[in-house]
Amino acid sequence: MRLARTLCGWVLATPCALALAHPAYPERPVALVSPFPAGGATDLVARVLGQKLSTALGQPFIVENRAGATGLIGESYVMRARPDGHTLLIASNSSHVLAPLLQPSPPYDPLRDFAPIAMLGSYPLALKVNPKVRASNVAELIALAKQQPGKLNFGSVGVGSITHLAGEQFRLKTGTEIAHIPYKGTSALATALMSGEIEMQFDSVGSTKPLADAGRVRVLAVTGDKRSPLLSNVPTLAEQGVPGVDAIVWIGAFAPRGTPAPVISRLSQEIRRILNSDADVRRVFTDNGLDIVGSDPQAFSARIRQEQAGWKSMIASGKVQLQ
Repeated sequence: MRLARTLCGWVLATPCALALAHPAYPERPVALVSPFPAGGATDLVARVLGQKLSTALGQPFIVENRAGATGLIGESYVMRARPDGHTLLIASNSSHVLAPLLQPSPPYDPLRDFAPIAMLGSYPLALKVNPKVRASNVAELIALAKQQPGKLNFGSVGVGSITHLAGEQFRLKTGTEIAHIPYKGTSALATALMSGEIEMQFDSVGSTKPLADAGRVRVLAVTGDKRSPLLSNVPTLAEQGVPGVDAIVWIGAFAPRGTPAPVISRLSQEIRRILNSDADVRRVFTDNGLDIVGSDPQAFSARIRQEQAGWKSMIASGKVQLQ
């Protein structure tokens, strides 16, 4: 009888004990780490989402830019953080999937070392050239590149970035010799293109539109299987006879592996609610050419696994220039 009373008391006390073991989240300010410099699409998404999460969850969500090494620095910082939900990562497939694949000894694995929370949004890349380049469409650009093998340069925000791999896809699919030049950040890359230091680059549609409207760049195509509403008059590469350049950027939220499941669940539900219902967020995404995704952790994890395998196969082919 005494044992029964003891067991009953333990059962009744368990919810209270569990509540004490898992205090309300968040308990203090949360760091949203962006592994890229301020001003890019990942940083923009982190800031608008941080504002909304601060209001919804009652603690500041503060963006920290920890840029460098194509995102490896910021990603590694979050991987080593205490897994309690107070240090999160807002990253793109550039830093999360691609950059580790090009390292002899990858500092992290995107699935083993992180807990996916939600894919936030995605966008295609725009293929743009300096206005002085004698090409008004993709066919003319290919012809120009074949007339001058190795003379044209394409820029990216770093080796292993999505802007790098998109250029490599284009080079392989078109059979052209185009040299790759990496830069530190989107601002330096844009300056290089507009000054004529490089002839072409792949960049976000959001960053491209104002430069195109001002006549400072010429947009020839977008990646993916559909046109971007932000550049609706620009055809896809596939429409112009170059299928298979399918590099699409996605931005997602992650926590260090080992973060409690209830914290991941709460963050995922709250983020997806914001994406689906907040008019301000939807307007920011639309104005910058991002499609809202809002997938749950399971679907997001499956997407990462599929994409990791695809890029790994391409890189392993030995045809990608890694300089």
